[in-house]
Amino acid sequence: MSPLEENPGDFELKEPDVRAIVRLLGNVCALPHDHAQKKRHLMDGLCGLVGVDAWAWGLIVEMTPGKLPVSAGMQHGGFGDSAFAEFLKVVTHPDMAWLTAPYAKELQDTGHHLTRTMQQIILPKTFRQSGAGAMWSELGFFPCCLSSRPREGGGINMIGLYRKSGRPLFDERESRIVHILLSEVPWLHEQGWPDDRGGLVPTLSAQMRLVLEMLLQSYSRKFIADHMGISIHTVSGYIKQIYRHFLVHSHAELLRRFFQGDGGDLRG
Repeated sequence: MSPLEENPGDFELKEPDVRAIVRLLGNVCALPHDHAQKKRHLMDGLCGLVGVDAWAWGLIVEMTPGKLPVSAGMQHGGFGDSAFAEFLKVVTHPDMAWLTAPYAKELQDTGHHLTRTMQQIILPKTFRQSGAGAMWSELGFFPCCLSSRPREGGGINMIGLYRKSGRPLFDERESRIVHILLSEVPWLHEQGWPDDRGGLVPTLSAQMRLVLEMLLQSYSRKFIADHMGISIHTVSGYIKQIYRHFLVHSHAELLRRFFQGDGGDLRG
């Protein structure tokens, strides 16, 4: 049996799990906060339900089987600044192109919200033996569950759930809870992204895309330079190019463009 032949779709949850899901969804809907806070509250609650140590929620603007996924901004929790900077380097490792290929192909074929555990995407042993797998191990996180929703008009919302190395892989019950929760908030998947759905991001070089993602996390130039192993002068040059590329003049404008619209000039 291949990894993708395992399907948790028919797994039945017990009443306590169903009640916990309904309670969490109700709490999220009732929050007076903006979409970013609602996403964080949902993810923090989900982490408690299925035992997650860290998570990342981003817009994937380009995901073709066999090619490296291209993202355009992420929310995250449980990593810490330094760990998340290393996480960004890991997910842009060239090996991630073929490691995520089975998942990208299934998502492309179905066109619907898709949730898969690591063992349903690729054999864990194969993942561990890859260059990216070694970097994941150094990062201290390994077991994962991916849940993705194609957006109307383009782009894919992808949520990655991670556990610390040495912890068990996600099971059927946990995968089902993840899928139900994240597929029942379509309004959250549509909010908080750039108006053009990040269409200009793939035209940047891989190095500049990494700088962009770190800028969107509000990391300092020194922090970016240290974690990428380049000079602050080089980072500054990349930032100037990124600002020109997206027609913004400051870090604040860049953040508004990606999380509130095109340069912050849209009416609320």
